[in-house]
Amino acid sequence: MIKHYADLAISPETYADYRPVFENQRLNVTHVHIHPGDTVPAHTHVDEDQIYYVATGSGFVILDGKRTDVKAGDCVIIPVGTEHEITAVGPDPLDYVFFVAFIPARA
Repeated sequence: MIKHYADLAISPETYADYRPVFENQRLNVTHVHIHPGDTVPAHTHVDEDQIYYVATGSGFVILDGKRTDVKAGDCVIIPVGTEHEITAVGPDPLDYVFFVAFIPARA
């Protein structure tokens, strides 16, 4: 299956726009566009590992209370059970793609 980015439906939140790309019982791939200065609020997943690939912009992630700056080209792994948030800094949005591996695979 091939999807074109411009054809993906947008799921807006006040702080970011989400564009789900693919999802099945084992994985989820979603593009996230964080508005300048906004934050995807802290949260924890009990059933998934995540990887973020930062495509454009800059900001920081907080993983279990530890802040680390991120920029385009960086990858972040978020193991199951890790509290995390991500913030866009500066005048530009931060775009990233997250990859989720569900643990265990969803039926």
